[in-house]
Amino acid sequence: MTGTPLRLADLHASLRDPVMDAMMFLNEITSRFPAAVSFAPGRPYEGLFDVDRVPEHLAAYTEHLRAHGVDPGTAIFQYGRTNGQIHHLVAETVANDEGLRVPPEAVVVTVGAQEGMVLTLRALFAAPDDVLLVSEPCYVGITGAALLLDVAVEPVPEAAHGPDPAAVAAVARAV
Repeated sequence: MTGTPLRLADLHASLRDPVMDAMMFLNEITSRFPAAVSFAPGRPYEGLFDVDRVPEHLAAYTEHLRAHGVDPGTAIFQYGRTNGQIHHLVAETVANDEGLRVPPEAVVVTVGAQEGMVLTLRALFAAPDDVLLVSEPCYVGITGAALLLDVAVEPVPEAAHGPDPAAVAAVARAV
């Protein structure tokens, strides 16, 4: 079978974004120097990982499921709610720890900040002329997510103590 070769130039622009290359580079550096604590690529500090406790956590969760009349095998290995299974636990924890009461249905659990940004952008940027204003400099993950979703991005210069309301207004008027 012959056909036209698939070229990078023919694919979505997000795959050619130099910012994404920078993120991959930072992750590579972090893996080469595991003792270094780098906040650049948004990686969690691995010193807090306790792999030996994973069976303990899994046992506690399966016990929780059984106590609530849920078959752990089905809950863990089958598709469940489209927006996750532990939303009620997160809502309860936030209420206990922070005193904030949120309905469990309002909680969306993601695998990380990047997925959260994509979901948020997808939900909020519905019209083709919507524009995302970002502080300059900003976390490269948000600009990468915006590029992936074809959301226009406009940088706003930061003042010494955060976003400058006058600069935000000026950029908003210009777009």
